[in-house]
Order: sequence, then structure tokens, then C-alpha cells
Amino acid sequence: MRTSLILLVAALSASTAHAADVYVPGSKNDPNLRAAQYQSDEGRYFSSLTELLRMDSESKLSNDARWLMAEDYLSFGMGNKAEPLYRDIAQTTEDQLLLGRARLRLAEFSYQRGYLDEARSALLKMQEKLPKKLVEQWQDLLSRVLMAKGSYSEAVSVLTNLDNAGKQSQYTRYNLGVALINDGRAPQGRDLLDRVGRMRVMTLEDLALRDKANLTLGWHFLHNQLGGSAKAIFGRVRSQGPYSNRALLGLGWAELAPRGAKQEHSDVVNPEDQPFFSSFSTLGVLLRPGFVDNDIFKRAGLRNFRLEKLAKTEDAALKRALVAWVTLINRDPMDPAVQEGWLAIPYSLDKLGAHTQALQFYEKAVEQLELNRKRADAAMGSIKQGRMVDTIVKRDIDAENGWTWRLTDLPDAPETYYLQTLLAEHRFQEALKNYRDTRMLAHNIDGWQDRIKAMEAAYQNPDRANVSPDVLVKQATENKTPVWTDTNNAPTELRSEDTLSVPGAYDKPLGEESKATPEVELASGTPTQAQSDHEKVEALKGRLVTLQKSLAQANDEQSKILQTLAIKELTGQKKQIEKYLVEARFALARLYDRQMKGELNDK
Repeated sequence: MRTSLILLVAALSASTAHAADVYVPGSKNDPNLRAAQYQSDEGRYFSSLTELLRMDSESKLSNDARWLMAEDYLSFGMGNKAEPLYRDIAQTTEDQLLLGRARLRLAEFSYQRGYLDEARSALLKMQEKLPKKLVEQWQDLLSRVLMAKGSYSEAVSVLTNLDNAGKQSQYTRYNLGVALINDGRAPQGRDLLDRVGRMRVMTLEDLALRDKANLTLGWHFLHNQLGGSAKAIFGRVRSQGPYSNRALLGLGWAELAPRGAKQEHSDVVNPEDQPFFSSFSTLGVLLRPGFVDNDIFKRAGLRNFRLEKLAKTEDAALKRALVAWVTLINRDPMDPAVQEGWLAIPYSLDKLGAHTQALQFYEKAVEQLELNRKRADAAMGSIKQGRMVDTIVKRDIDAENGWTWRLTDLPDAPETYYLQTLLAEHRFQEALKNYRDTRMLAHNIDGWQDRIKAMEAAYQNPDRANVSPDVLVKQATENKTPVWTDTNNAPTELRSEDTLSVPGAYDKPLGEESKATPEVELASGTPTQAQSDHEKVEALKGRLVTLQKSLAQANDEQSKILQTLAIKELTGQKKQIEKYLVEARFALARLYDRQMKGELNDK
């Protein structure tokens, strides 16, 4: 009995294991599809596509496989290939959430590539069947597309018509604030930016967004002669961060600008608007009591002075402005904000009557700006040689991330410091992705060529061991079935026949039809053209050479696009430096002239 139970359990286990191994080719359990899925999950979209295309050449792909192919095409940056697949799959699936996410990804792809009209059209088309779970994502993306087109009023409508502000992200609220200000509704926009600038932060990204909101709002107040409001907003920005230099520059100007009327804030206090932690030093700490004293002149390289005709409040404001600007000019000299800081100090000193001190600082500013102009020339030469771009992409040249690849850090090269803003923009990032992909594909082809060369070298190697002809014949004929054999037919069977006439019993002459040469029908699977391995390899080598030339051309085109963008950006910065130099030299000439006339008696 016990033995019977064991045998029964074993039989059931074997049956279950056998059932688990059964799969339909192309289904989710297909090992080939699972291999492609694994490669896709690892970010190896090119390898996944290669496997899927091989499967497609053998049999029609299932919907699961075609969906994965569409996702891989889009992730690799081939939206034109992904869109028809998504469209075909949409005819056979009822999962609107899945389709909605795919359409949003396609629209995001078009937006980042700069195809704004296509992105807007696609987003408006999907609005009718938009799942509720995707409403906020749809609003955010469409508003960014519209703002990129300069359609701020339409962007505001998209973000406010559905009355779902409580579900929107802080990034969306920031965009809405900017759109409102640009649409002429400044009070509402200011209130939103102020809320984002006081939001509760949990991550470094939240901190960066909060700083950006405060920087945007601070400069808005400053441009509208509201120095008092701008000062408080700039003081919220971290002293070390991507926006700190621009905030330091604005903080100094805010100290000297008209204070303006006090701005009203929202009466509604949201607990989430309060800072979650405040251990990071902010710029407001620089202006704390006791830190602004006579030592600021020493740090600025100036002798302590006090202008008799300067009011006490103006003297205090000048010292606070100098605190911000002296901190600024000791930072990265290639930052445009730092360069402007070198001019802001002597300009303010001159305006307040400290002409001698202004002259001294203008001389230092000219020296620094001349040095920056030389650095800009050197950076431009490096860009023209392609060193910066090659340095960026060579660290992960074999990565197959395609469109999903992100530039996470910058190479230690002079030109990258001038181009940090450009490097973060979609127009540069997308061209950089294309350039990196062409390099990756060219590297892949180089690898295939190396493998073919190694195979040919091994075949031609005279040191190979001799093999008996009998062994070769046996290997060639053993268990070999011609490829054109029709394996679907049953094997031929021989049987004895006992109803035939005895030999000689049939003596009728053969007819004309019997004398005709019988037709020989070839099997339908017979190959139309036989190719040896050598011929196949030679054909493959030719294809690789053709692809190599095409990739080289595409690589050169993308490289030129990147160089054009970088040179244009750097040329603009160089012109700004030269403009600063002209202003500084003109001011120096004026001050020298007054010095010669004995008119620089600061009082």
C-alpha cells in the first residue's frame, strides 16, 4: 500500500512537472521571450530587440512579444518603429491603462526630441479615453509642451480646468506658477511659487526644486523693484547647490534695490509647506547679525572705509551686498553669475561714491575677465576637437540604454563648466544620446568583425591537428538529415506483396505513354541556392562594412550637431565676457580720468 502511494505521488509530481514545462511558442512562458524580457529589464534594449527580431523571422510574434518589442523600440529611441506596433496592439487589447501609459511615453519622447506639435497633437487625441489614474501625468506633460511653445494661457487652462490641484505634484505646481506669471496673473503665480519654495522636502530632488522656485520668485521680485521681498526669498536658497550662485548675485542686488511694498502671502497655512528639516545652510545665514562687520572689506581686498555722505542704512546695505558678492566671486570663475559678481562690486561702490575702491576692484575684474576669455577660447578649441563629447560617452560605450540613458556626471574638462546649463537641456541630451548610440552600434560591429577574423584565422591555422578522412566522412554522414527533407510525412515503410502475377505472365507491349520519360518532382523544401560557409561569411563581411560606413556617417552628423550647439552656447558666453570687459574698461577709463583731475576724493 505504501509503495503504491509513493508511486502515485511520484506519478503526480512527474505529471505536474511535465505540465509546467508545456508552453506555447511566443507565449509568456516561451524561453526565448523570457530571455528577451530579462535583457529588456536589464536595460539591454538592443540585445532584447535582436532576440525578438530573430523570433519574428521564424514565426509570427504574439501580442506579448510585440508589446515588448514596442517598448524596446521606444526605450532605444526608435519611436517611429514603436508607434505602429502600439497602434496595432490597441486594436486587440482592452487594457486602456496600459495603452494610456504607452501613449504618454510616446508623447514624452516627442517632447524631449523637440517635436512639440506632434506631442501636443498626441496628448489631445488621447484625452477622450484617458484613464483617471493618468490624468495628473497627462496634465503635467501637456503643460510642459505648451509652455515650451510659449502658450502659457493654454497651459494654465490645462492645469486648472479639472479642479484637481490637491493631486498635482510639486513640479506641476511650479510649472503652473511660472505659467501664471507669464500669462499676466502675477499674484496667483507668486503665491504658488512661494508655496513650492516653502514645501516639505524629503529628497535631494525636492531640495533642488525648492531652491529653483525660490530663485525664480526672487528674480521676479527683483525685476519688479521689490528688493525687500526678493531678499527674503533669496535667503531661503541653500548656500551650496545648483542655484546658489545665481541666488547670491540676486541677494546682493536685493540689498541695494528699492524695498517696494510688502507682498501678501496665502492665508492658508499648509503643514506640508513647512520645511521637513533645516539642517542645510541657507544664504540668509550669511547676513546674520555679527557676521556683517568691518571684516567684509578685508575679505574683499579693500581697506576699511566709511563714506560721510552715505546714510547709515545705505552703508549697512552696502556691507550686506558685499557679503553676498564677496562669497560669490570666490567660487567657480567660469560661472556667468560669478563673472557678473566681479562687476557688481565695483559698480555698486562707484554708485555709492567709493570711487577709489571701485577703481581698485575694476582693475581686478578686468584681470579675471581676461583670464576667463582665454579659458573660453581654450574650451572652444577642445570642443572642436571633440574631446568633451568623447569623454562623456566613452565611460559606458557598451550600454544599450538608448533613449533612457542619462548623463549622471560631467568629465573634468574646462568646457563642461561653461556648458552645464546646455548639458542639462533636452536638445543637447537627445543629440548626445544619438551620438552615443551610434558609437555603441559601431563598437558592436567592430566586435563582430573581430570574431570573424578570429574564426578565419583559426580555420587557416596550419597547426591544427590532422584528422583522418574516414573520421571526417563519418562525421559528415552520421545522423544527418537533408534540410529539404519533408519531415511532416510518415517514414517510408516496406511490405511484402503476394497478389502480383508470376514473372513472364504479362506480355503486352508498352504503350507510348509508358515510354515517356517520367517527371522528377523535387521536394518543396529544396534550397533554391546553395551557399558554402565561406560564401556566407563573405556576404556577412560585406554587410558589416556597409553598416560601418552608415554608422560612421550618422556619428559624424550627430557630432557636428553637438559641436554646433556647444560652440553657439560658448560663443554667447564669450560675447557676454567681452561685454563685461568693455563695461569694466570704460568705467576704468572714466575713473582714471577723474583721478588725473583729482576728483576721486571719497568723502
